[in-house]
Amino acid sequence: MSARSYSLFFRPNALRTQMSLGAPEPGPDVVHTDNETRERIIEIVNSTWDNGIGVGMRSLPSLIAPNSSVYRTDIRLETIRHAKSTPVLFVWMKAIDVISSHRPANAQYAVAFFIPSEEPFHVADLAYMLLRFQDFHIRDCDYQRFKLVSLSYQLAPNGTYGILLYDKDLRRAFRKALHGAREEPSKNKSAKFGHPISTWPPDLDSPAVRTPEIISALMSNIG
Repeated sequence: MSARSYSLFFRPNALRTQMSLGAPEPGPDVVHTDNETRERIIEIVNSTWDNGIGVGMRSLPSLIAPNSSVYRTDIRLETIRHAKSTPVLFVWMKAIDVISSHRPANAQYAVAFFIPSEEPFHVADLAYMLLRFQDFHIRDCDYQRFKLVSLSYQLAPNGTYGILLYDKDLRRAFRKALHGAREEPSKNKSAKFGHPISTWPPDLDSPAVRTPEIISALMSNIG
């Protein structure tokens, strides 16, 4: 499949979100992922702690972009190295601040993200981030397990924008993000939006992700 644009929108607001973002209509080069695939992605991500990142990487990229001739969906060493070295920006919020209606009942927290990927690594970078987020924050928060409830994303020419909804058990990680924003607001808080921000690597100052312009672009592209 030669599609370059893959999007997964929250339902039942998918059409409105597509129009507000100016996302193209589905076609040969544009794929709008269905809800069944969303549920399968969530299932794989939530099994990361039990199965490991490596197991998830064997299936998740090809689920995001099946039979792609454009994006890397393999687990060759070059692909994994690239995914591990690609920076990521996160913006931490309460789910109600992002979705006021039709929000899953158990969605308490929202984490928006931007990955400045380069073709053909968008899909592998996205898959690795989803899996590592689970693994990293469970380890970092005294092994408090949490669940991904829903997600939305859009592959764009300059990278991937998206938002992740989590259940109440993400609260320890959320509180750590709040603490970082209080302790070092110039680095860990968005002056414009007031939300905590973080990056991978944690000390990243690269203009590729940690700038007001990138944060504004992320907040206008989530849906």
